[in-house]
Amino acid sequence: MTAEKVDVLELIAWDLDDYAYRDASTGFSSAALDSNVEQARARLSQLQHYANNSALLEQETRNIQQLLTAAATDEDMQREYERLNWTLGVVDLRCLIAFQRRLIFSPVQEKPLLPKQDDWLGLISLSVGSRRSTRHELVHHHSESDRLDMSLHSSNPDLQLKFHPKTKDRDLLPFSLYGGSPFFEVAEFRGRWFLRDGYHRAYHLLQAGVHRLPAVVIYVRSIEELGATEPWFFSEQQLFSDRPPKVTDFLEDSMTLRYERTALRKVLRIRVEESLEPLDEIEERQGETR
Repeated sequence: MTAEKVDVLELIAWDLDDYAYRDASTGFSSAALDSNVEQARARLSQLQHYANNSALLEQETRNIQQLLTAAATDEDMQREYERLNWTLGVVDLRCLIAFQRRLIFSPVQEKPLLPKQDDWLGLISLSVGSRRSTRHELVHHHSESDRLDMSLHSSNPDLQLKFHPKTKDRDLLPFSLYGGSPFFEVAEFRGRWFLRDGYHRAYHLLQAGVHRLPAVVIYVRSIEELGATEPWFFSEQQLFSDRPPKVTDFLEDSMTLRYERTALRKVLRIRVEESLEPLDEIEERQGETR
């Protein structure tokens, strides 16, 4: 059986990270890859330095403030950002810095239907709409003991098992599956504006000529709150350079590399082991009795 493939679109005008799938999948020789990178860097050198202009469009935000205020009452949104300084506003996608190096597209996934530029109800639905899928396949692993050992397989790379300390029903375990934030997120950090979440939506919208979009606007206080801390993201030095990677760069053929790689899946492994331990009354009181 042939393994499922996905399409990769990667920004290459900046230093490349260590990514085994690029080397194994592109079909380029080392010399050809170097030529593509040099072409991208030459194009980057022609671009103007990044201007610290606000991506927040104040007039457009005021024009639809009533719609944004209604959307901000969403309970999932309130929980998602309860510890952050955030608001809802209209942003210009063309002003946003990208800390993600790659976009991954599944050939079997249909392109979303996109609202027109002035369809604010449709754009709000796209940016703060429905929850992300937690669909998964449950696989039980056989064990010689009575130990519970299973895994959840999902095509959603952001699938998580979340702990909720408080539940209304005391007989329910305080765990639930979470598919990742469904909200389109923009962050301001040290005077620069970043796309925090929603890269595929931004790419498709820009392709369609739509650049103004309602978003959750977060004023972050650290690179950790921004979320740009994974080794496969652009470094902080690159993000604050004179010509940082921008979301619009994904649309420039001369700035990107396209190739295929094998599709990956998210695996959550759950293993339950039983034991008898001495009772620690202090520790027991600090926990929750259910």
